[in-house]
This record gives sequence, C-alpha cells and structure tokens, in this order.
Amino acid sequence: MITDKRLADFLSCQDNPRDNDERLLIAEHESGIDLSLYISADVMNHLGDAHPLELLEKGKYAEFCLMLEGVSHFLYVVWNAHHQKKVTLLEMELQAEIDKFIMMQSLLDGESCREDVICLQSWLFEKNGFDEMLTECELERYKQANYYAGKYCMNLQQQFKLQGLNNDLLKELRRFYRLVQEDKMRYINQLH
Repeated sequence: MITDKRLADFLSCQDNPRDNDERLLIAEHESGIDLSLYISADVMNHLGDAHPLELLEKGKYAEFCLMLEGVSHFLYVVWNAHHQKKVTLLEMELQAEIDKFIMMQSLLDGESCREDVICLQSWLFEKNGFDEMLTECELERYKQANYYAGKYCMNLQQQFKLQGLNNDLLKELRRFYRLVQEDKMRYINQLH
C-alpha cells in the first residue's frame, strides 16, 4: 500500500493518470503480477485511528467506502491470480460494491439494523453519483456493477435478514465470490 500520489502516478500505466484518491496499480509480466494499492495520504489521515463504526456515525461514508473499495479490488485480484483465474474490471467493481455493503452493514448497530440497512441500500445503490470524468464505457461499467450488486445485496437482505455474519451468509458470500463473471451475472439475473 502506498499513500504518495507522485509514486502512484509514476507507477500508473496511464500517461495521464486520473487525479483520484484510490487506485489499484497492476503490472503484469511473464512471471506474475505486481500490485500496489494507492490510497491518498489525506484519506488515510481522515480515517485515522477511528473505529469504522465511529466513521460511519460521523458521516464519513465516502472515505471509508473508498478505502474498502481499494482493499476489495486488491484482495479480489490476489485471490483470482492465486487460483489462475482472469478478472474483469466489471467483476472487480461488482465485488467491491458487495463488499462495501456487507462490511458497512455488519458494523451497524443491531437495534437500528433494519432502518440502517434500508438507508445503506439506498445510499449505495440508488442515491449514488458517478465521477464526471468517466468515459462512456467506464460509466456503463460502474452503472452495471452498481445495478447487479444492488440486486444481489437486496436478495441477501431478503434471504438472510442480515442480522450478523452468520455461517449461512458467509457460505453464500464465499460461493458467489468464487464464481466467474458470467456465472455471477446469470445468478443475479435469475433473482426476483
């Protein structure tokens, strides 16, 4: 993990990297891949030593989600590379959306869980915004990931009531995580 923007720009394979606070930098070569996760020093400083629930209570959803998204991307690429599976950008974004929902939901207070989960679903999957600098192709990918993750997470809420990370929920999340993109989309499309 790096927090130096200049180093992240240098390691980026783009000639003119986007000025964002989170990037997964991937360099493929014959013997494998090199990965670096960049999260800006400003974001890391804002997150500080606070407990994640404290960040949510203070309304720092965006920065917390940014960090979660980066970690999700990193872990997803590592897991798939270890299992010699290819990964698409859509899969990475889809998984990050699901990971953000599950992680944030698991941090919410049990007493207000139902109301908070409904707000969380709305905030993540309905009232979200997209970077104006995205290309048309990138915007479509983010919209697809958001739509499919929202549908999947709504199903998780209905099926498991999301009252803690119980064994059945974890089993489902692991099963879904291991599917290839086509199987994930097929599964989600069959949900009501």
